[in-house]
Amino acid sequence: MTEEVAADEVVDEAAEVVTVEFTGVAEEFFAGDMPGAPTVWVVNVTSVEDEAVICSEVVNVTVSQATLGPWGVFDANVTEGSVVDVFGAYVEDETGCMVTLEGSEEYYFVLAD
Repeated sequence: MTEEVAADEVVDEAAEVVTVEFTGVAEEFFAGDMPGAPTVWVVNVTSVEDEAVICSEVVNVTVSQATLGPWGVFDANVTEGSVVDVFGAYVEDETGCMVTLEGSEEYYFVLAD
């Protein structure tokens, strides 16, 4: 027997992903302590490619999580106060906006040059 899926539950696999690229200061690190919890850096955005895209000057960037991925590159040498370059998928919901490295091996969270 197959399960029926309601029309509003169907995920559009071909939906366009909005990406964002910016430079900022890594302010705070939250390690995913619980199984499946995301590892997140809070970044204060100092320069962004397209200012119309990003909803806030302070953005949570999910750099890893126990999901299939693919995942972009996360520089483990980043510390609080480091200047970082970020490129990832931009997500907005009822709580605000965030960036994730999930979805492409081309995404990155690295120390700025």
